[in-house]
Amino acid sequence: MSDYNMVAVVKVMPTDPEVNLDELEAKLKEVLPEKFGLAKVEREPIAFGLVALKFYVLAKDEEGYDLDQVLEAFRNVENVESAEVETVSRI
Repeated sequence: MSDYNMVAVVKVMPTDPEVNLDELEAKLKEVLPEKFGLAKVEREPIAFGLVALKFYVLAKDEEGYDLDQVLEAFRNVENVESAEVETVSRI
């Protein structure tokens, strides 16, 4: 986790409950911009079989680390309905 001093929780909603979450998680990990790190991924049951993926994205509190880059990359993945930052904390 080297020089990272911030963690952002990014909640990703799939388009429907039938989406294979393992495949979606793998695709999202692939598109995460290189300069960001990933601490962990959790699954959060929402309702009616829908499960959100929560990515704990590591960043630095300095210029060039814009979470919009992560959100844009995640939103462009097939089967992603939405991607939003839930919280940002210093570590």
